[in-house]
Amino acid sequence: MAHVKHDIRHGLSVDQAKKAAQLALQDYSKRFAEKGLRAHWTSDTRAEVEFTAKGTKVQAIVDVLPDVLRVDAQVPFVFVPFKGMAVKAVETEAQKWIQQVREAKSA
Repeated sequence: MAHVKHDIRHGLSVDQAKKAAQLALQDYSKRFAEKGLRAHWTSDTRAEVEFTAKGTKVQAIVDVLPDVLRVDAQVPFVFVPFKGMAVKAVETEAQKWIQQVREAKSA
């Protein structure tokens, strides 16, 4: 397994950042149910996520911090060549949810 860590800047309060993470994880749990995606909050600011990709379990922790959402994942070595593409996809998706919360806040 390879360790992949990525910080996603959010520019929100911790509560708002958690809301963005909750919305994202709820959506992904529905969209990727066939991959066994499960997410559960182990504290007010930490979620554990796991799913199966290509028959292999991937586990990640999402920490909601004052400036960033920190994604810390353990991925199979076979996926390491796709790390850049995966990090970019996670960043893009997270920013979508962050923007949604930001817009709701200003409405």
